[in-house]
Amino acid sequence: MKKTFLLIAALLMMGSTVFAGGGFDLAIGPKVGFQTAKLSYDKADIKSGFANHFTAGVFGRVTVGRVYVQPEVLYFKTTNVFNVSVTGTDENENLFNLPTGANANLTLNSMNLQVPILIGVNIIDLDVVTLRAQVGPTANFTLQSKTLFDQTYSIDGTSHNMPEEAATTDQDFDTKAISWGLQAGLGVDVLKRITFDVNYNFGLSKVFGALNETTLGKTFDFNNIDNTKQNMFMVTVGIKLL
Repeated sequence: MKKTFLLIAALLMMGSTVFAGGGFDLAIGPKVGFQTAKLSYDKADIKSGFANHFTAGVFGRVTVGRVYVQPEVLYFKTTNVFNVSVTGTDENENLFNLPTGANANLTLNSMNLQVPILIGVNIIDLDVVTLRAQVGPTANFTLQSKTLFDQTYSIDGTSHNMPEEAATTDQDFDTKAISWGLQAGLGVDVLKRITFDVNYNFGLSKVFGALNETTLGKTFDFNNIDNTKQNMFMVTVGIKLL
């Protein structure tokens, strides 16, 4: 979170510099949307996106001429499924009474804070509609994570029922996760007030690269961490309050 505050402070300093030069346009407001691996115009897919991958936050925009800087703070949930194997037992507690060598699927539900800083240009700038293109870095902070195991685990190819304390757990733990990405996309403003943005996030680092260094990592080996780079579309709509 400390890094989040440093980023926000840097954005405020950037805005102050622009203000001093004059000739700027300032906008700020809320935005909502969803994440998706594949864009679709189907109403059912869009409804599912809002229901399962809802995103909400705020954005700001400082425009000078046809060029603008648009910082955002977005809050959203992600779900990742890991195949884990028991490599040992924690020194302080016997986690879930699972034997060494057991293999199981663990679902990790996480709440995230994403901070993109987009630099864009107005390609078409009319009173009715404005078409924009934008690109910029993004930082993703994992704020809270909970775990949930499948009902069974396997050992030496044989399936067993998961111990009750594991099958019913919803454990909070620190994932030590911060990841970096690059966003690029297009946006449309309608009547200078309503904004639509479709950005693609290219994951530059693994979201959960440090899972094996957490409390759970003392007992479990997370085998598919390399697949956690966050590559996805972000579809949002916002309203300029200023």
